[in-house]
Amino acid sequence: MNRLSTPIPIDRTHGGNPPENCIDFSTSLNPLGPPVEALRAYHDAIGRISQYPSPYPHRLENRIAAWLDVDPAMVIAANGSTQLLYLVARVLRLRSPFVVIPTFSEIANALRAAGAAPFPIFLRSEDQFRLKFAELCAALEAGADGVFLGRPNSPTGTLLGLEETAAIARQCARCNAWCVIDEAFIEFADDPRSVCSLIGSIPKLLLLRSLTKIFAIPGLRLGYLLGPPDVVGKLREAVEPWSVNAVAEHVALACLDVAEPFIARTRALIAEERRILEDELRCRFGIKVFPSSANFLMFSIAREKVRGEFGCWMRNRGIAIRDLAALPGCGPGLYRIAVRSRSDNALLLNAAANYFLETSIDGPV
Repeated sequence: MNRLSTPIPIDRTHGGNPPENCIDFSTSLNPLGPPVEALRAYHDAIGRISQYPSPYPHRLENRIAAWLDVDPAMVIAANGSTQLLYLVARVLRLRSPFVVIPTFSEIANALRAAGAAPFPIFLRSEDQFRLKFAELCAALEAGADGVFLGRPNSPTGTLLGLEETAAIARQCARCNAWCVIDEAFIEFADDPRSVCSLIGSIPKLLLLRSLTKIFAIPGLRLGYLLGPPDVVGKLREAVEPWSVNAVAEHVALACLDVAEPFIARTRALIAEERRILEDELRCRFGIKVFPSSANFLMFSIAREKVRGEFGCWMRNRGIAIRDLAALPGCGPGLYRIAVRSRSDNALLLNAAANYFLETSIDGPV
């Protein structure tokens, strides 16, 4: 770990909003779509838009707490986990934060907006983008007062085990550093055990989670944070009122009412479709696909003739994928695709087959 590494730059590139008539593989949402109950709740909530929502969504926070079996004082809900990232960065005022990259770029963006210069802990392709404990320790020895990481991490799909994550959080605590973990995709994971079971038992551990990914409602923006009650109390004092609108809260409550069976269906679907998609990309096209425990896959097209060629080619044929060339910690030739329905995945594979046929690229890349 080189403490004199260049700070992580701001990156505002995101998936979503594909060209018209494109199938969107650039965002990683539940291929089942929202639960039927969520759609009903959305229509039912239309009559609420002429009324102010509660300034603070305590009803939703209490419901999340009951779902996770934690103290409501440990939960704060907001307008997506991104709002909470900016809130955490603003309140903690870290002097020397480190971010495990590549990961969600808004983590570093939030730290920069709060006046910090976040430094990288690099995940490397030769290590299958898995975090080495020695790299974490080096960051702490270099003076890190906060470490941010994802599990499962996006875009890599790697998942730190719960025991391994606990060891990381405890090491951060021993060095008086915050450990902030992003679990936006945990419900899709092969091992869905959450860090929420560790909150309160390890000092300075905060957890960010999302309702929009698993329930496929990103247009409503819903996320929540778990932390020790005293820390959550300070965050409450700094968060903007009316951060969760009335429609979003009503839909979220409906989602949580059916959460367990819906998530079980989703995980079974993702496990099967991800396996098929991964096997096809690797065996049929010789693409280097990195192991994933999430609802997306990252892969490498290392012999592109032009930067972004594969992504542009696919987009021109109605398939929008995430080009990771500009994401800090990645580079040209790296892409991420969501795991979608069997029929959508087949369309992506057919388009990829045509690409390799027309560009005469074969063999491992």
